[in-house]
Amino acid sequence: MQHFWKQLAWTLGASVVLCALLMGLGVWMTPPWKVEPLDEHISLSSSNTAIEAKGIHTTTEGKYKVRETHRTLTVSGGRQVDAILREPIGAPGKLPAVQFIHGAGTGDATTNSDIAHALASAGIVTLVQSKRLDDYSMLHRDYEASATDYLTSINTLRSLPNVDANKVGIYAESEGTWITTIITKRDPSIAFTVLVSAPVFSARQQMAVGATEYLHIIGAPEGVEGIVPKMLSLNPGMLGLEYASFNAADYRNTLTMPLLVVYGTLDRSMPVEQGAQQLLQDANSVGNTNTMVRYYPTNHQIRLGSSLSKPGLPLPDQYTHDIESWVNTVAAGATAGDWTTPKIAGSQPFQQFAVPTDIRPGLITSFNVLVTMFVFIVLMWVVTVVLCIASHLGRKKRAHVSTDANGRTLMHRFTKQTQTLIVTNIVLAPIITLGFLAYFVFTAVSALNLQDHATALSIGWVGLRVATVISVALLCWLWVRMFFFYGPGRFDADDPEPEARMARGHCAIVACLSLCVLVALALGVFFNLVS
Repeated sequence: MQHFWKQLAWTLGASVVLCALLMGLGVWMTPPWKVEPLDEHISLSSSNTAIEAKGIHTTTEGKYKVRETHRTLTVSGGRQVDAILREPIGAPGKLPAVQFIHGAGTGDATTNSDIAHALASAGIVTLVQSKRLDDYSMLHRDYEASATDYLTSINTLRSLPNVDANKVGIYAESEGTWITTIITKRDPSIAFTVLVSAPVFSARQQMAVGATEYLHIIGAPEGVEGIVPKMLSLNPGMLGLEYASFNAADYRNTLTMPLLVVYGTLDRSMPVEQGAQQLLQDANSVGNTNTMVRYYPTNHQIRLGSSLSKPGLPLPDQYTHDIESWVNTVAAGATAGDWTTPKIAGSQPFQQFAVPTDIRPGLITSFNVLVTMFVFIVLMWVVTVVLCIASHLGRKKRAHVSTDANGRTLMHRFTKQTQTLIVTNIVLAPIITLGFLAYFVFTAVSALNLQDHATALSIGWVGLRVATVISVALLCWLWVRMFFFYGPGRFDADDPEPEARMARGHCAIVACLSLCVLVALALGVFFNLVS
């Protein structure tokens, strides 16, 4: 019994030391930034989103019937894409025109057909084209090539006989607003821009806010929210994802034309307040004061009925009227001093978290490192299992028996207690890993669907952290038995005759298992399971 309590004391001491070392590693792995609450908020003077200018009367929606023409456009690289041109029938003179630019997740020419049709019925020619997908995927997106494609379509609009080439502008959504700023840098003659649900900042910065907001809504533990800066700081490495580092700030100073910024107040993925403030600031920095912001009680798609983006949801009643009024008014020559309605109006927005400015990584700088660690864990786990099987089969074939100087019989083998510790460590490592992966998937699904699972997430997180601490204790217990009580040249005092001791081959098993568990714990530190 005294032998047991001595082992227990050593195990507790070693566990405390290892936990302290892991916590220190966690501090080293933590980036020098975190997502903080937003302090400065926008205050609106009016909830009325109507847009009017003195002395300018615009065409009302529905005045003209609309002709739809399906076309095939040749874009960069000789590729062809489908497009739908909508024109007001019977509208006199040269008309303003709008090129639609898709956001992420949309790409068909039929997208936003209700908005494009409504604008055309108010005397505005619209063109919506399909997005090229040969250079666009989850892992790779060429924004420069996309800008070239859309510029080709813009020039197509300018060449139409019923379009005023000097009054062709852009309506862009979400990711498409980044592409728009590339276009405006290449072609300063763009007449106007409507930026809807604009991320404004780089993908990493914007996603830091969006991911934290979603996790906060579903009740994720603080430790889970703390993973966001670590993941978004990483170089994507083998994944590609170059677009995640797209530096939007290099292009925002090109917004020298009349600018309308639109956000939905239920959009949790975008910096709805900071984004508008930044765009106004950037426009003003290049002398553009002809800017306007409108907020609607809608989701990311500017649709009613759900805070999530779903097909078939309706637009706010006033939305297309506001867009048409603004486009027709700026096409008529309205300047910054002509507006009779507020520059910023609509539903009161609230952005809970601020966009981080410093997104430097901690100790781990690349996604490749995480992958390498995971592969190493799997490799060491497999080697350990193979060595254990080989050791078991070898014992069946030969006795592994020797005698010491006193003539005592020595059995070179693991004792039952050590065997139990080894098997438990071998089993626990994949259980924790698979458990974390399942927890991660559950969290991601809950966040994407904005489902509040605070209780389940809390219980699961506590369970993973407790399992990790148990893994630390079991590994330390194994080390104590190996290095202080039972190892090469040492006898197991708790084991009955014949007395047992370990050979060097047994040390190889424990070494591989220790490396497997230690790297797994280091990976757990990165994901805040030890902190």
